[in-house]
Amino acid sequence: MLVFLDTEFTDLLNPELLSLGLVTLDGREHYAELDLTTDAGKARAKASSAFVQSGIFDMWGLVPGASGTEWEMGRRTGKWLLGLAAESGTNVEVAFDYSTDYELMEYAIRDSGLWDQVREVVLPVNVNPITGTITGELAAEECFRALGQRGGRGLKRHHALADALALRAAYIDVKAAALVHARSKSTPQA
Repeated sequence: MLVFLDTEFTDLLNPELLSLGLVTLDGREHYAELDLTTDAGKARAKASSAFVQSGIFDMWGLVPGASGTEWEMGRRTGKWLLGLAAESGTNVEVAFDYSTDYELMEYAIRDSGLWDQVREVVLPVNVNPITGTITGELAAEECFRALGQRGGRGLKRHHALADALALRAAYIDVKAAALVHARSKSTPQA
């Protein structure tokens, strides 16, 4: 089972989780975002960089039912991952392109009390070396364009779910291109 992860967080120097998106290879989605009306949410919003304040928070509330405390975000995410592992009967590989994303997800699940269970079924996988290629970047850009036209959800770059979907698209295209290349190299030349 392969799942693609992205998060949004306060800033690069002192990252604190704001939202996280997960998408399975077959397209199932999980998204959670911090409730900015709570004291903790207000404090994190205030501590966020100008970039986050001016662009990321504009996309809050686009996914119904996603808002919660960090504990709730971690609990729902942990239960979702445990459910995938139970359903598939295998470990869940959590693919990311930036290690802070995985760390922030881990902290949220740890704070919710589920990490001891979740760590038994998840394997972190940094896919940036393959998705960060030209083929991967082009696939991600195409995904963002398609999201702009997708049912009016308003998801776009720097929304954790949109970025997880783009990472998935990059992985799929890079893998397909590698298979085409490998097949062409193994075909006997006349």
